[in-house]
Order: sequence, then C-alpha cells, then structure tokens
Amino acid sequence: MLFTGGPGLGKTMLANLAAKEVGVRLHERVAQVVNTPGTLNGLLLQADDKDIVFLDEIHELLPSMQVLLYRTMEGGQISLQTRDEKTFTMRLKNLTVIGATTDEYRLLGPLRDRFKVVLPFAAYDDDSLAKIIDQRASLMGIRLDARIPAEIAKRSKGTPRLGIRLLDSCHRYARSQGDDEVTMRHFQETVALDGIDELGLGPDERRIVNFLTKRRGQAVRLHTLEAATGVHRRTIQTVIEPFLIRAGLIDRTPQGRVITERGIRHVEGSYEAQLIGEAAS
Repeated sequence: MLFTGGPGLGKTMLANLAAKEVGVRLHERVAQVVNTPGTLNGLLLQADDKDIVFLDEIHELLPSMQVLLYRTMEGGQISLQTRDEKTFTMRLKNLTVIGATTDEYRLLGPLRDRFKVVLPFAAYDDDSLAKIIDQRASLMGIRLDARIPAEIAKRSKGTPRLGIRLLDSCHRYARSQGDDEVTMRHFQETVALDGIDELGLGPDERRIVNFLTKRRGQAVRLHTLEAATGVHRRTIQTVIEPFLIRAGLIDRTPQGRVITERGIRHVEGSYEAQLIGEAAS
C-alpha cells in the first residue's frame, strides 16, 4: 500500500493501526536511513509472516534502492552476496510493504506501479478535526471548555497534527497558570501569544498576505516576496503557499502571486477585529 498526502494527516498512525488491527509487528524505518542494499535486505528479512514493513517518506530512497525494492516486491525474494562474491536468492515471508510519501512523483514509476493499493490523504474538515481534538483531550486526561475543540479545528488548516499541537500549547499554558481545566481564556491567550489568527495563520503567513494586500491587483514575484517579508522562498513555496492557495487567500499566476478578494476580506476583517479588541481593552 502507498499512502500519499501532506504532512500531519495521519499516514504513520494508520500504518500503526493496520498492524495493531491485524495483530502483527510493524517494522518502521525512515527511508533516508535505508541507503544500502544490506540495510534494505536486513529490514525485509526481519519481517515474519504477515508482518508489515513501513517505509516513511519513501520518496527519499535512493533511485538504486527504489529499483531494488520494486524488484523485491515483484519477485518476493532478495539476492544476497557471499564474501567470495557468489550470489544466491532467498524467499521472503508473506509480508506487507507500506510506503508513505508527501511527494509521490519523486518515486520511480515502476515502484509506484507495484503498490496494489494507493490511498490519498486529504485535508480534514472542521467537524472531523474537532472530534479528533476532543478524543485526544480525553485520552490525555485534559479537561477543557466544550467550545475549544471547534475553535482549535478552525485554526488547524485541515491537519490533525497542527490541531493537537495547539491543544498541547493550550494545556501547557493553563498549567503554567496553575489551572487544571483549559478555559476559553486560556485558549484566547495562547493563540495571542503564538500569533495565530482565526484561520490558523501565523506571523510569517500574515506578513505575506498583508504585503500582497498592499499590492492588491499586482502580481508579485517570488524573489520580491522573499525580500519584502524575510521568509525564504523555499519556505514560501513548500510550507506556506499551499494552504494560502487552498484557503482561497492568494492565487499563483505566471506573473507571480496575487491576493484574492477573500484574502483582502480576511486581512481587513482581522485588522478591524484587532482595533475593536484594543478599544475594548
């Protein structure tokens, strides 16, 4: 099986749950460390009948290791060399290989095609995220205001990992105040300290959206955006931009990045809310 999708969507957790459900061992490795034939063969030989071998970030395998893996998956056997350079083959147990990747197209085509099941992971909706946050709080024994899971979900960008991180931050802040229960006050002060707005945008993301709002109607090149905001272009492209586009706040055109009407409304609405909050305080 091949699990595809962005980070923090639960690919590793699902692999662990699959092993637990079937009642077998999970042999987990980060693909970056599987960089020699001996390492890959040793991992596969460890697996007993029906065990699961899980390769996280499988796109990080060297091309030569990807070739070796898909040949092994196809034939169900590995080739070993003795010290006198004689080669012999060894059959593998009836195991399952699961790969997880955030960049499916860095896999060699033949390896990608060997997976019998491809499961794409997508961003979660707010209701599902709220349930995940509520369940995690129960598992951790965290008492919290019933309104907080929904508020955290709105700021999680469709990603459970980010929601759980914010829940942990709220819990730490409440404990630092000597409180056992996480209240809405704790939540509001935590997001203010972390600089997270109502969509979950952090300081870097807001700088980008604010700069594009000032240049409304004009496309801004990536290097200009980098110079103006101080955020590295690779971070903009790979970390920040995907959510801003998915949320409809910016568009990416051949001429550069432009703010959308929704992005303008978000910036102006946040500014008005800030003024109201300052007046109230």
